[in-house]
This record gives sequence, C-alpha cells and structure tokens, in this order.
Amino acid sequence: MSMKKQYHLTVLNGELYKYVSFSLGYSRPEEYLPSLEKELARKKFQGYILFDLLLCNGFNSQRYLKSYFDGNSFQEDSFVILTDKELNSKIKEASFKFYSTQNELLDNNCLLTKAQKFLVRKGYYKNTNPTDLTNQMIEKL
Repeated sequence: MSMKKQYHLTVLNGELYKYVSFSLGYSRPEEYLPSLEKELARKKFQGYILFDLLLCNGFNSQRYLKSYFDGNSFQEDSFVILTDKELNSKIKEASFKFYSTQNELLDNNCLLTKAQKFLVRKGYYKNTNPTDLTNQMIEKL
C-alpha cells in the first residue's frame, strides 16, 4: 500500500531558502521529516529549508518555519517559526502560486474558510494578514 505524499518540495531560485516544503494536508512536519531528509540528501543539499504549513496550520502565526538541513538530517534546535513580515514578497508569491493550483487540496481542507480559500485561489499574497483581509471582505458584504 503506497502512502500519499505529505509535502511538496519546490526550488526557490535566488532566495535565502533554496527549497520550500509545502504541506499537502494536515500532517505535521515531524511526521514526514525522514522522507524529506532522504529526498534532500539525494539532492546533496545543505542549508536552510522553508516550510509553508498553510494546509495544516492555516493562516496562523505558525504557518512558516525554517530549519537547517546539514546534508543528512535537520538539526533539531534549528526549527524556528517565522513571521509573515520576515518573508519577502517573492516567497509569498511562490507560496500562493503553488497553493492556487491545488484545488482538490483546498476543497478538502477544513481549516481554511471559504473566503480564505478564495484568496489563495486568486493568488493574493501582498496583504500581511489574510485573516484581517477576510474580515474586511465579510464586512463589505
């Protein structure tokens, strides 16, 4: 029986993080770190990885994490939560571009509201607080 992949690894060209790992469901990173470590080791990568946990954490303060991969494994003490303000617009744009094409994943997600799913599908990444934007949209209705 094959396991459904729990993350999607994408290259970020010219960024501080060479790779971003996108959540594909409710799985926490610690559930798939061994698989991700094997994939990164095969790529002979060493450096920081960005985790975008939109589908398992939603638009909360723990959406983004970074961690250092030493070529074999993630250093446990290197996991750090990043605020939205610590990420540049190119990284946010790449995140929303990825998730905007994942209709089935968005449809099956219970953490995100309909309004938030709409924003993701439209690729809205410039606002630093999507929850505030969602509330503003609802107020206008």
